[in-house]
Amino acid sequence: MASDSIIDDDGNTLFDYSLRVSSKARYAKLQIKPYIGLEVVIPTRFPKKAVPELVKQHSSWIERQLKKHNQTYTLPQLPEQIYLPVDNSLTSTEDFKFENRSFDENIQHLRWWVRKQAWEILPPMLEGLSRSCALDYKKVSIRSQKTRWGSCSSRGTISLNDQLVFVPPATAQYLMIHELCHTRHMNHSAKFWQLVESHCADYRDHEAVLNQARERIPEWLQYGLYR
Repeated sequence: MASDSIIDDDGNTLFDYSLRVSSKARYAKLQIKPYIGLEVVIPTRFPKKAVPELVKQHSSWIERQLKKHNQTYTLPQLPEQIYLPVDNSLTSTEDFKFENRSFDENIQHLRWWVRKQAWEILPPMLEGLSRSCALDYKKVSIRSQKTRWGSCSSRGTISLNDQLVFVPPATAQYLMIHELCHTRHMNHSAKFWQLVESHCADYRDHEAVLNQARERIPEWLQYGLYR
């Protein structure tokens, strides 16, 4: 990922931006990302020399979005304790030896720790729900995703977001039930939701929790996701 700046006629920096070339992109797009700011994504055949003009053309939109999203991010503080709602555990970071690493190395260490906890906590929950709901799956994977809390492949592999450790246990269980139901219905049809409701009557409440759950993710972990 490259970075550049847009300079006005007086030599002042209007915008700093990062440039990412994506083979999946069909057209150029601008987006505001936490801790990164303005990112320009272009298809492989899009001429890089045209990017500055593209950014200038959308300068008013960029200014509004940066103001809206308050892109004056500062580095998050490293935690003294980490609370995981999913199992109501509280861990001191006194032994994490933050002082022996750079800030980004500490963030990576914290991300590794979260992933380790997720592997210890989430698969047993999924296995228990699979048995109680009589819904089988083939394999489980744990991933760090920015938008999706989970998924189920057509081959029966269920992927869970490691950030589920920061949501209440009942909501994490609902997400797992949701994905297990996809082993029967690979869609969101009426039959799918009927199956979900038969195993989790208050699923709508948990959907609402998940819609706001990004606010529960610690800043240091969000920083790590977007760097």
